[in-house]
Amino acid sequence: MNAKNEGKDSLFVENLTGFIYLDSLFEIPFSLQNSKWISPGSSQMSFSGAVQLDFFKILALPGVKKFRMQGKANVALKPEQEAIDIDFDETRDIPPDFMEKMAKKLMGL
Repeated sequence: MNAKNEGKDSLFVENLTGFIYLDSLFEIPFSLQNSKWISPGSSQMSFSGAVQLDFFKILALPGVKKFRMQGKANVALKPEQEAIDIDFDETRDIPPDFMEKMAKKLMGL
C-alpha cells in the first residue's frame, strides 16, 4: 500500500487493521505485522491478509469492478506517545484488464 504523509513530521503507525473488499466477491481481513514509521512524503506499507479461494470465485475475478479498503489505524508522533485512532474507508475503481491478469496469475496461466 502507498501511504502519503502530507505533514512535516514522521508518523508512527502502531497498528493497522481492516478489510479489503473486491465488490461483494471477497472480504479479506488484513493487519500490519509490525509498527511502521511513515516519513513525510510517500511511503510503502505492507500488511498481510488471507482468504480462502475457491475455483468459482477465481473465475469471477475478471468481473470485479470496485476495490474497497476499510479499517482503523493507530498513529502517534513517537512510539511512547498515546496514539490516535484514524478510521478510513476508501473505494477505487479497478482497471478492467487488471483483474483478468490477476485471475490468470492465480490459476497459473
